[in-house]
Amino acid sequence: MQDYALPACDINPQIRSIDGNTHIYDIVRKKYVRLTPEEWTRQHLIHHLIYDLMYPKSLIRVEKIIQKHYRKDRPDIVVYNRAGIPFLVAECKASHVTLSMEVYTQLSRYNRKLQAPLCIITNGTQYACWQIKDDVIKSLENIPVWSS
Repeated sequence: MQDYALPACDINPQIRSIDGNTHIYDIVRKKYVRLTPEEWTRQHLIHHLIYDLMYPKSLIRVEKIIQKHYRKDRPDIVVYNRAGIPFLVAECKASHVTLSMEVYTQLSRYNRKLQAPLCIITNGTQYACWQIKDDVIKSLENIPVWSS
């Protein structure tokens, strides 16, 4: 797998073969999941949030289903504040996927439902982070350290 673009800690992933497929241990879901290029990116972001930026693991949800009307979506990562309100939403892609307008649109669709003030997209080699406050979108150079 490819190195990660964020200044992530050494995640020392627990990897094993299950039924001939490679799996990685997800510390949030507390189970082994199939290791795909997208999952590799997601696990690096999860570890960066928890170990480098001090986001509480207990407030992170992975692929949580959100529903509005008849459409169900599954953002890769949602972090809630201590009041249970979405604080961050992230969409992870495989390293070969370009962070195109389509990816931004996908994350925007998720955030219309969640209204999180912090948004991230990453493909493992690049990332973008922005903050939304009072309908003003501000691009951030780095993901902020946990403070909620």
